[in-house]
Amino acid sequence: MSHEAPPVLTPHDYEVLADFRYGMRHFLDFSERAAKHAGLTPRQHQALLAIKGFPASRRMTVGELAERLAIHHNSAVELAGRLSRSGLIERSSDPTDRRRILLGLTEMAEA
Repeated sequence: MSHEAPPVLTPHDYEVLADFRYGMRHFLDFSERAAKHAGLTPRQHQALLAIKGFPASRRMTVGELAERLAIHHNSAVELAGRLSRSGLIERSSDPTDRRRILLGLTEMAEA
């Protein structure tokens, strides 16, 4: 266990952090409005953005979706199921490990 003193923040540090929180609040408000406009829940919208923004060299797994959204694995499974039934994502088994489920956006989600 480390007994180091926490870093001391300067008034400038607090200003920078306040600006960051302000920007995040505006982004979250925008994101929620965009989701509602598209007929999605905010979590569904965030999931689609997470999948879209995942490195193009490979497909996201359900476990990675859970990690990116900071939700439990079983919640990510349910979310992926709802998005799949809505025609917004495709789920497929990983050819190298059939236990892993890979997620990809459909053309409908891309639109």
